[in-house]
Amino acid sequence: MNDPFKTELSKLTPVQMQAVNWNEGPLVVIAGPGSGKTRVLTYRIARILKESINENFRILGLTFTNKAADEMRVRLNELVPDMNKRLYLGTFHSFCAEVLRNHGSHVGVNPNFTIYSDSKDLDEIIKDVKMELESNEEIGSIGTTNLLPVIQYLQKNLIESGAPLDKLITNPNLRNAVEKIYIGYINKLNSLNALDFESLIFRTYLLFKKYPFIANHYRKIYSYISIDEFQDTNYAQFQMIKQLTKSKFRNLFIVADDDQLIYQWNGASNKRIHEFKEEYEADIIQLPDNFRCPSTVVTLANNLIAHNKGRLDNKKPLHAMKEIEDNSEVIRLKNFLSFDDEMQWIVKDLESRVSRENSSTFAVIARSNKLLLKVYEELKKKDIPTVISKRKNEFESPQISWMHSLLRLANKRNDKKFLNEVINTFEYFTRYEIDIEEVIAWSEARDGDYLKGYYNCISSLDFSNTYLQSLNLNLIEGKSFITFIEDTLQWLNTDIYINQMEEEHKELFYDEFEVWKQLMSSFYYKYGYNNVTLSTFLQELDLSSKQKEPDVGYVQCLTIHSAKGKEFDHVYILGLVEDELPSFASKKKGEISIEMEEERRNCFVAITRTLSTLTLTYAIRYNGWPKQPSRFLYEMGILE
Repeated sequence: MNDPFKTELSKLTPVQMQAVNWNEGPLVVIAGPGSGKTRVLTYRIARILKESINENFRILGLTFTNKAADEMRVRLNELVPDMNKRLYLGTFHSFCAEVLRNHGSHVGVNPNFTIYSDSKDLDEIIKDVKMELESNEEIGSIGTTNLLPVIQYLQKNLIESGAPLDKLITNPNLRNAVEKIYIGYINKLNSLNALDFESLIFRTYLLFKKYPFIANHYRKIYSYISIDEFQDTNYAQFQMIKQLTKSKFRNLFIVADDDQLIYQWNGASNKRIHEFKEEYEADIIQLPDNFRCPSTVVTLANNLIAHNKGRLDNKKPLHAMKEIEDNSEVIRLKNFLSFDDEMQWIVKDLESRVSRENSSTFAVIARSNKLLLKVYEELKKKDIPTVISKRKNEFESPQISWMHSLLRLANKRNDKKFLNEVINTFEYFTRYEIDIEEVIAWSEARDGDYLKGYYNCISSLDFSNTYLQSLNLNLIEGKSFITFIEDTLQWLNTDIYINQMEEEHKELFYDEFEVWKQLMSSFYYKYGYNNVTLSTFLQELDLSSKQKEPDVGYVQCLTIHSAKGKEFDHVYILGLVEDELPSFASKKKGEISIEMEEERRNCFVAITRTLSTLTLTYAIRYNGWPKQPSRFLYEMGILE
């Protein structure tokens, strides 16, 4: 090993080093917040690659966010350069997309499938299927029931369309409707050659189950499999892993923490780690050292989470490794007469802090968006740089959205939905009106290629000849879609379009311009510049959030679920009252329910986001209703 890597390894604690040096066999690393689990995961992969420099096996690393995968990929390239070809790092969904591109034809998936990531598109499909079934009198009226979560639940539990749902739905009218709508929904996706997020996992599971030689092929390629945030896996993801590995494959290395499981609504279970341990007869290493939070915060976290009864056996408490000389201002508890008073104090306090510490990071965290949005709006009014954190599945800037739609249309030349998006966004920022029927008629009279029809309509307009040539040669003729993207970004980022934008639209355009460049950079790193198809690029794009990472000095407003996996210098948690945190729904389930334990884990995750200070606030009244301080404040020991 070279000296820089040895130097990095020398910084690890003995127990971290034990995990990094783990070779063969299944292992569960129980990693508390701030315990350096990403470093352990990354360094173990780097060590294995370094020690097998002349071998050809690959390593599979699965994460829950593209950001986590990208950060690990960059760090690994620093530690073991030029090993990218021996490594696949990505989310569960991106790995499944890769598998289905190569072998999906066995389960009815063509390689150039589209991924529908926007719930609006999926709701539209369900609406069309439901209307057709109702008009044919195949189902009775079921009102305005939101069926997308129902279908997603069925897929997450690996229930195939066409299977009877007697055990799940007792109402015969609703059961008949759901069964038939589910069949119609899957058939519609098939006809569009499209997949949603759930079916990416489901189809991969079916592929490995029905064609075990394909699973065996991947077992031979990937000698080691690592999974981050394993506690967040749902039933379908775990079953897919089990079909991939079978009983013969033992080199599974998972990192998890049952105290940070906050996705029960998405199918995660506090039993999953135990199931893995039993299934694979895995060993356990615990990483209880917390390098992130001040010791006083670690004490609160230990006090709080000890009230959960469903934790792993012999779970070690967090051990604070970070000492701050002056602990007097680390933790602040503030209470107010009303939520408006609470909000105004937070905004005023942040205004003062941001101006003093513009190189620090700040987070305002709440259990739900309801309270968070009001704080965000008040911060904006005071011109405090702020952003509300959310996953964006689609680009919102007309210019960037237009380019994205053009690429989608290039991939599916006769798709009216994509043609409509191209024309609508184009008209919005150029003010040129195009008759969609004229485009369709021109195209249908020839080869049905709507992209050529669109080009025919705009080729006579007053546009840069260089740009039009790139559109024709690089996109329509398919020479290089990447060159087309580069030419388009350069063309859009010119004074002729920038000067026409309103200020708020400029900000959005530049944000998404940067996001696009970051996504392209990540794509190049993962796949290389050449020999990648447009459909692969679009699939990766559909799996990625289009939200820009906030700049330093911005106040991030986040729900607890959005804050998970992040850390900030200064954290404010508001609305610490009964019915908010814990939620009203969890209180109805009872004090010792799994729902109440999840609420406690939510609070545990929220308070352990801080690097320096933690401010906890609550009010006596919200929207005129009296509220009691959260039980979690008492359990932490901050109230008596």
